Formats: sequence, C-alpha cells, structure tokens
Amino acid sequence: MTAPSQPAGGWRFLLRALRHRNYRLFFCGQSLSLIGTWMSRIVIGWFVYRLTGSAWMLGVVTFLEQIPSFVLVPFAGVWIERWSRHRALIWINALLMVQSLALAALAFSGRIAFWHIAVLALMQGVLNALDVPARQTFLVEMLEGREDLPNAVALNAAMLTVARLLGPAIGGVIIAASGVAWCFTADDLS
Repeated sequence: MTAPSQPAGGWRFLLRALRHRNYRLFFCGQSLSLIGTWMSRIVIGWFVYRLTGSAWMLGVVTFLEQIPSFVLVPFAGVWIERWSRHRALIWINALLMVQSLALAALAFSGRIAFWHIAVLALMQGVLNALDVPARQTFLVEMLEGREDLPNAVALNAAMLTVARLLGPAIGGVIIAASGVAWCFTADDLS
C-alpha cells in the first residue's frame, strides 16, 4: 500500500497563481490599494462621527458608501463586459485616487464639511461597485492558462480579507500619530 501523494511544492502549490507575472503585479498593487480603501472607510466613519457627533450622520455616510454596490453591481458586470477590463480598472482606480486626494485636500484645509464627505463617500461607493466586477473578471486575462484560476480567485479572497484586517488597523495608527488628512493621503498613495 502506498502513502497518499502530497501536493507538489507545499507553499508553492498554495501560491501557484503568483507564478504569472501579470497576476503577481496585480496582486501586489491591488493588495496595497485595498488596504488603503479599507483604511479610508474606517477613517471616513470615524471622521464623520467626530465632525458631527451624530450616529445618524455616520449611518447616512455609510449608507451612501454601500448602496451603490447593492444597486449597481448587477449592472456593472454587464457594462464591464463591453469594455476593456484593463482600461476600465485603470480609469476606476485613477478616479478613486482623485476621490482620496479630494478628501485629503479638504481635510488638510480644515474646511471639510459633512456634505463633502457624503458626496465623496457616494463617489467611492459607485467606483467600488464598478471596480469589483472588473477586477474579478480581469483575473482570466492575467493568467496564461486557466489551471491556476481557482488559486487566483482564492488568493483574491484572501487578499480582501487581509486588507479588511490591516486597513482599519493602519488607519487607526495613522489617525493617532498624524491625523485624518494624512490617513486620506496614505489611501491616495496606495
């Protein structure tokens, strides 16, 4: 009787999608970007509550940030299929960068108002609703073969989970050390 065979390569087997150069570049860049996004989400909530002292206003901003995904994602997938996913991701991320830059500039100026945050949170929600289907369907284009697609999907899920953990933690440290404006700047850089 022979022993059951082990998957070849141990850790290399678990990270096999990273052997594709394009996916590896995407994975690294997207990891940084998602950490910045989650950092910004927690900072927006904290800042709104600090600015207004209102749990209601915090709820409004969170709603504005999340409702576009609920409404747009079913249609965004169809829209993204009609465009170059690579080009769409570049434009979406460039607009997300502008959104973060606007938050940082307003926070640095000291003239930020609730309505600024609300509008920019809505913008982030719309762009994220377009980003998710574009990013998920772009995986196929980055891999040279489909044999590593399940691994790439699993790595993307792990990346999102890690970003959800690290982003708010890093955001809290930056707020404590430097303030909200620098946190938005870090998101912009990510």
